[in-house]
Amino acid sequence: MIQRYSQGTSARRIFPILLIAEGLCLSGMSVDLTITSLTGSSLAPAPWMATFPIACIFIGTVIGTPAMGRLVGRFGYRQVFVFGALLAVLGGISSATALRFHQFPLLCIGTFCVGIYQSGTNYYRYAAADSMPGKESKAINGILSAGAIASIIGPVLATFFGTATNIEYEGSYYVVSVLAACAVIVLLALPKIQSPTPAHMRDKATASTTPNYPALLTRPRFVLGATISFVASFVMVLVMSGAPIVLESTFSQNAQTRMVAMQLHMVGMYLPTLFAIFIFHKKNSEMAQALTGLIIGMLGTVVALAASASYAVTLDLLLIGISWSLCYAAGSALLTKSYTESERSWARGVGELAPVLGQVLGSVLAGVLLAAGWKTVFVTVLAMIVCALIAMAGYRNKIKS
Repeated sequence: MIQRYSQGTSARRIFPILLIAEGLCLSGMSVDLTITSLTGSSLAPAPWMATFPIACIFIGTVIGTPAMGRLVGRFGYRQVFVFGALLAVLGGISSATALRFHQFPLLCIGTFCVGIYQSGTNYYRYAAADSMPGKESKAINGILSAGAIASIIGPVLATFFGTATNIEYEGSYYVVSVLAACAVIVLLALPKIQSPTPAHMRDKATASTTPNYPALLTRPRFVLGATISFVASFVMVLVMSGAPIVLESTFSQNAQTRMVAMQLHMVGMYLPTLFAIFIFHKKNSEMAQALTGLIIGMLGTVVALAASASYAVTLDLLLIGISWSLCYAAGSALLTKSYTESERSWARGVGELAPVLGQVLGSVLAGVLLAAGWKTVFVTVLAMIVCALIAMAGYRNKIKS
C-alpha cells in the first residue's frame, strides 16, 4: 500500500523538519567518519581489520536500503525514520561501550547500526521531493544542504568530546547517540502519513505495485540516474578512504593537516547544495548539474596526478566532494522521475542500491588499489568519471524524448 503525506499538508512544514533531521544525521555521521578509523585501529585484532568498522557503516546501508522502500510504503515515512534514528542511538552507545571494554565486534555492531540509520536517512530527500511535486531537484538539493554545517560541526564535536572521559573517543560516540536522539524528537513532528487510496481500492493498488524489475532497468532515466549515483559515490568514498593514507605515507603530512583535508572534503560534499538550489533551479536541469559535477571531479583528479604533491591531493579531496554533491543530487532527481507513484515503494529501494554499492566497493577497493601505488587510486577515479560521461552522452537524447 503506497503511503504519502496527507493531502493539504504544506511543504513549508515538512521541509524544515527533514532539513534539521538531515543535519543531525550528517553531524553524527561526520563524527563517526572522523574517529572510527582510529578506534578501529586501536581495537582491531589484526592491522588489515582496522577499517572494517567503517566498512560496516556502508554494509549496514546496503543491507538496510532494499527494505527501507518497502517499510516506507507499508508504515510511512515518519515511523521508518524514527526507527532508524533509534537504531543510531543504540549504535553510538554500542561503540562507546566497545571502547570501554575493548570489544572490537561491539564496535562493528555499533557502526553497522549507524549504517542502517543512514539507509533510512537516504530517503529524507525523497520525502522532501514528494512534498514538492515539480520541484524535486530543488527539494533534494535543499535537504542535502544541511551537510554544509554538519560537515564542520561533526569533526569539531568528535575532537572536543574525544577527551570527555578517561577513554579517548568514548565521549565522541555518546555524541552520536545524543544527536540521533535529537533526530527522534524532531522526526516525531513529521505530519502523519495516510494512504491516498480509498480503502475499497487498496487491493487493486497493492497489486499494481508488483515489482517489474526488468522494465525498470530499461528506463533511460533510471539507468542514467543509477549510473551517476554509483560513480559519484564510488569515487567519493575511494578518494575519502585513500587520500588520507596517501597524505600520511607518501607526503608525510601530520594528523592536523589530514584533518583539515578531510574537513575540506566534507565541506565540498555539502556546501555546493546551497548554491545548486539557485543555479540548477530550472525544470529538467539534472543533466547540466551532473555534467558540471563530473567535469569538476575530473579536473581535481588530473591536477592530483599531474602535480604529485600534498596540496594537489587536498585539492582533489575538495573537488571530488563538490563533484559528489552535484552528481548525487542530480542522479537522485533522475531516479525520482523514472517510476510511477504505484512503483515508488519498491523502485526506490532498487535505485538506492546504486550509491550504497558504490560506497561499499569504494571503501573495499581503496586498500587494494593503494597497494598497487597511490596513483592507481586517482587513475581509477578518472576512468570511472569518463565512463559516466560516456553514459550521459549515450542517454542524452533518450532523456530528452
